Amino acid sequence: MYEGNEDMLPTAGDDPGSRAPAPGSLRLVQALVNTLNAETGRDLLGTAAEAARWLTAARLMPVGSRLTGAEHGALVKLREAIRQVLSGHTERRRDPEAASRLTTALAACRLTLAVDPLGGARLVSADHDPFSRVIGGVAVAIAEAATTGTWARLKCCPGKRCGWAFYDRSASSRSRWCSMQVCGAREKMRAYRGRRVG
Repeated sequence: MYEGNEDMLPTAGDDPGSRAPAPGSLRLVQALVNTLNAETGRDLLGTAAEAARWLTAARLMPVGSRLTGAEHGALVKLREAIRQVLSGHTERRRDPEAASRLTTALAACRLTLAVDPLGGARLVSADHDPFSRVIGGVAVAIAEAATTGTWARLKCCPGKRCGWAFYDRSASSRSRWCSMQVCGAREKMRAYRGRRVG
């Protein structure tokens, strides 16, 4: 759905680890989470107008679209619900509360199965409302990633004031940090200082 459109999915900063983006439509989910840069405080969804600009730049809504206050709140809530689930992926733990929160954030969309003449089938948003279609697009991206086995490889860095979403391409799928040179090194330094004080 969004393959090859990385330049149309703006984020609030550069990937600290210079990792390749998530594959296929999962890139949309990654970019949505990365609209917030916790370290710099930059938030591409900070206001309803900024969020509408991001959705337009990502080609999820037509130029000139506006979001209501409720839609803006729902989009931010969706982003943070995804972040919480991705944190569970990083820690390799089940988080029923996070899963429930994300399910609720996605519940506003309606999906349907589109069957093509060659026998293929795919999920698509069945909504006519532009904002509901955005939520549906995110839901489809997550469903596709879960089916292909890539969903669990999208993670959030546990670094202090980070939370950057990154795609773990390691063979063991055990990467924890967006960057070992940045967040990983900071954590090692904190642990070292803690041992010296203690």
